[in-house]
Amino acid sequence: MRKPDTEGKVLLGNVVRPFLDAGGTLRYHPIRDESGKTHWLVFGVRSDGTESQVFISRNGEPKRIRSANAVLSYHQSMFPNEDGVFIPWLPTEKID
Repeated sequence: MRKPDTEGKVLLGNVVRPFLDAGGTLRYHPIRDESGKTHWLVFGVRSDGTESQVFISRNGEPKRIRSANAVLSYHQSMFPNEDGVFIPWLPTEKID
């Protein structure tokens, strides 16, 4: 899975809908938290393929979704007419 390029590119949560209305889409990047649980960071993708990480406008924290069901619900709220969404995951780590 490619690492997102976010240098100098951010998108505040309060402008996600206008961003999508202008032709953008969303991508979800899986990460592992300290306890090993998978979470997803949200990125806005422009038509030229460039990405901006979504941050919560009230506190400046990255938009982090903590379950695949929550990713589905968030995406469905943003794109009610779509048939589905791709939710990537990280490979499980092998313990020797």
